[in-house]
Amino acid sequence: MNPTSRNRRIRRELDALLREGLLNETTHARLSECYPLTDWDWRSLGRWFLIFGAVSVMAGLVILGQTLFEFTLEKLAILLGIVTIASFGGGQWLKRTCPALIWSRLSLELLGGLLLIGLTFTLGAIYSTGSGNWPALLLIDLVLLLGLSYGLGNVLLLVLSAVVFFSWFGGFTGYASGWGAYWFGMNYPLRFLLAAIAMIAIAVIHQQSERGVLAAYRGFFKIWLSTGLFLAEMALWLLSLFGNFDLASHWWYKAKAVELILFNALWAGLNVALIGLGARLAMRMLTGYGATFLIIQIYTLFFAHLAEHLGLFPSLLIAGSGALALTFYLERRRREGGD
Repeated sequence: MNPTSRNRRIRRELDALLREGLLNETTHARLSECYPLTDWDWRSLGRWFLIFGAVSVMAGLVILGQTLFEFTLEKLAILLGIVTIASFGGGQWLKRTCPALIWSRLSLELLGGLLLIGLTFTLGAIYSTGSGNWPALLLIDLVLLLGLSYGLGNVLLLVLSAVVFFSWFGGFTGYASGWGAYWFGMNYPLRFLLAAIAMIAIAVIHQQSERGVLAAYRGFFKIWLSTGLFLAEMALWLLSLFGNFDLASHWWYKAKAVELILFNALWAGLNVALIGLGARLAMRMLTGYGATFLIIQIYTLFFAHLAEHLGLFPSLLIAGSGALALTFYLERRRREGGD
């Protein structure tokens, strides 16, 4: 194992021990200094290539099927069913015969999850009643993928479940409301904020349970937490710009200044809290979310309320200079911290 990968793994274990109260902050800081992170993390890059490869294989199989066979939905459903079973079966075969190829197994099972989504939509097209209620298919996929995520212990399938949840939740509520001006599911942003709070609560309960009944799924809480934070950040971003708009029943919603100030204050408070909590618990994900979206909020406020009055050239000059200064500052901090 390369030194950087080893050190990164040890640092993650130290962070977990700090969160669980088994190390104090002083001991955690002293031990972390012994394991610097200075080189490029090729393992992290490899994971993304494996995910990209799984998606590409799925697309290639679909194209190959269209090229070699006369296309019918029934034939496509049979082909997808066979390949789906083969993907999950191949993952289990790798688990038994080559346990060291962890990410290859996880990627094969991720491919099976993607194929499963294709299969349900194909069956939906075959047995369509004309209702157009495609979110119902995503709900079926969500239930199946969550079960497979925990049944197979596959964190990549849990990530896919999070994506499916986002699509289903937006699709279902948009479908129920008559769609309006909707595609990505972010009208009525307050509903996503409420869903995010529920998901973050699940993440906290999950993290506590990973010390006991969910010990086999250690680290899975991060997916729940990251999904909840992402939904909350995106919802608050829209709420801070437009207020709690409802394009399904209003052609345009003009929020009052008090409403926008309230949502901007809530968004800023969340991000400041995430930065502080991330530093206290040694969770870089929290710090990353807080710092990234706090910067996004500053830029959003600048371009939404100041840039128009300053003019194009001064606005770009200020924004670009700020971005460069921030980059130099972060690079200096990275070098000083050895990370």
